[in-house]
Amino acid sequence: MQALTKRAAILSAVALTAAVLAQSTAAVTAAAPGTSAPDRSSVAGLAFASSKYLTTTLTPKAEARLDAAAVWGGPFTAPTGETVNVFLSDTYPQNPATAQHWVDFIASLAHGREIAQVQAYILPLREVQTYCGRQALACYSPGRGMLVTPGENPSPDASAEGILAHEYGHHLASSRNNTPFSAVDYGTKRWATYLQVCARTVKGEFFPGDETVPNYRLNPGEGFAEAYRVLNERRLGLMESSWSIVSTAFQPDATALALLEQDIVQPWTAPTTRVLRGKNTRTYTIATPLDGTLVARAAASGKKTRYRLDVAQTGSATSRKTTAAGGSVATRATICGQRSVRVKVTRTSGTGGYTLTVSTA
Repeated sequence: MQALTKRAAILSAVALTAAVLAQSTAAVTAAAPGTSAPDRSSVAGLAFASSKYLTTTLTPKAEARLDAAAVWGGPFTAPTGETVNVFLSDTYPQNPATAQHWVDFIASLAHGREIAQVQAYILPLREVQTYCGRQALACYSPGRGMLVTPGENPSPDASAEGILAHEYGHHLASSRNNTPFSAVDYGTKRWATYLQVCARTVKGEFFPGDETVPNYRLNPGEGFAEAYRVLNERRLGLMESSWSIVSTAFQPDATALALLEQDIVQPWTAPTTRVLRGKNTRTYTIATPLDGTLVARAAASGKKTRYRLDVAQTGSATSRKTTAAGGSVATRATICGQRSVRVKVTRTSGTGGYTLTVSTA
């Protein structure tokens, strides 16, 4: 019952925002005559009216300007008991209820410990664009955990809450481990594996980290942030913004959303290791359920014993190494779409056995 009460309070706060900020919105709109409207197809990130200027990343210079910006706010306590850092433009009345709304909304998003590092700047759209770019609707700094989003809905089919959720998706991804890939560019481990981000990048179908036209629409980092937005809009019963700024290749089905949520609440942190022992020659089929890195190490027992280690992947050349007498050898391979790898251990001299250690993803 207590959890339901908190959820109801958060949703009520979401509904309250339009009324709290209506006066400020009108003032901002009136103060910018002649300003061209942003592309209404954009949900978060960048409008596509200009092919010369696209970015969703705060520059170091913009970060420094934000540090000195005329804002109010700071650390607030959410209903979950967590501390959330929220700053609002001085053009908004210093109403604690307004700040608390955004604090409560951020805490309502699916999240982990990374929430303590986020710095959310809620500004009128005109101010957002002074930091993020002339046609930007929002932006994020992975290095500083700064996200800059508008305090008002920029269009009838794109909510301020949806934009903030998208940017928080970048923040969440930047805190997750997807070795050897960058999670903020590729998405989180399980989600990226399911979407075949690595394999489709190799094929030239996806462009991780690329914010230029037209590759922005095929940037899996943006696709992940949009999928994160959808996950939260559905969880919280909010208006679902249109799917329009990235390719439908990233539009999540039920499995993608389930894996994304698992990456949030049970993030991948380290490889799984298996230890196998034997003698003579043997071939193992090693399951590789996640894209990442496979490391195989063979150690020969007996001073005169040598073993050869072969790692074979579909579509790749076989990696082959041989131990010194009584020694060990290791080989490494990137797992990129292959769901199993063959590892063969062959005794080439001596009579001793071997220990094979394999870590995956």
